[in-house]
Amino acid sequence: MNSGSFDGGLLNLTNWVGNVILPTIAVLILIMGIYTYSKNGNIERYIIGAMASLGVSGLLRLSEAFMQQGSGADQYYTAILTLVNWVGNVILPVYAGLEIARAFIASHTTSQLRAKEQWVRHLVTAIGCLSVSAITRLLEYFIQNGTQVGGG
Repeated sequence: MNSGSFDGGLLNLTNWVGNVILPTIAVLILIMGIYTYSKNGNIERYIIGAMASLGVSGLLRLSEAFMQQGSGADQYYTAILTLVNWVGNVILPVYAGLEIARAFIASHTTSQLRAKEQWVRHLVTAIGCLSVSAITRLLEYFIQNGTQVGGG
């Protein structure tokens, strides 16, 4: 038994847990949150749980990027790029969707007086998340095109 098979197995386990299991758990947590909200319960802890599950998934994908790379400065650059890519392209848009849903729920809540004022805060948070995500993607595009253009 060589060391490559253990590394490959660990990489496959990390890939499976990070790409399949944790996002599925995040969806199940959100489903429980929706059910709890339908029974007039608090949904905040379910949103935090779903975001934590997606965050751990991102950290596992980051460790996967570490395992696939060699050693040296490129390994750290690729890992940081993967982390920024995951946050900018996955976490922020998902959180923006959750905030839009929360703004819709807060705008249609009649039992709480302050809930009518909170929908603007949720909407501004969603716009901020999407703006940061778009700027991150734009910077990533410029970096990729800047490194591909050769000096000639």
